[in-house]
Amino acid sequence: MAPLPYAVRAWLFLRTLDDMVAAYRAAAKAHSRRPDEVEAEVRRYLGIGPNDPFPNRDDDAEEDPVGRLYDQAGEMEQQAGRGAHLVRKAFLIALFHHWERHCNAELKRKDYSHPRGWLSERGKSAYAKEILELERAANCAKHGPGHSCQNLFKMSPSLFPTISTAAKASEQVLVIDESTLERFFAALRNAAS
Repeated sequence: MAPLPYAVRAWLFLRTLDDMVAAYRAAAKAHSRRPDEVEAEVRRYLGIGPNDPFPNRDDDAEEDPVGRLYDQAGEMEQQAGRGAHLVRKAFLIALFHHWERHCNAELKRKDYSHPRGWLSERGKSAYAKEILELERAANCAKHGPGHSCQNLFKMSPSLFPTISTAAKASEQVLVIDESTLERFFAALRNAAS
């Protein structure tokens, strides 16, 4: 059987990319509604309506049920925020892995290396830097402190908003927000098409 033309292989890559984007957006939506759900649950427990003011907590009382409820609600909201960040990191890693497999198959390589020349040959060199940033971010998220995190910090220090030196760059302080992940999705879509 003759090898499939690139247009067909690219179409297959893009269909899977579409599935990943849809899965990411569904997971992100589930986490984005969480603070509203927590507020509604607190209001229901307190027996107050959507526009009623919240009662004050009594920090002087040893067993203040309102205070305990607020503390638990805060913990639930923090957990939702951490969960959303974990979802973005997981999709970041999966996204790069999808690209890596595509490139290895196209270039008939066993091990991935940044395909700058291949992108240039196809008129897609405008996406090379974002793809390198994606690679470093995925490796930082997977492996933690090391060369990928340090090189990513030098390339995109905004992904590490709480630190000021490459030596402190690690997965723990890597921040992948929604716009960054969407930018990576778009870069791969454009590079593969």
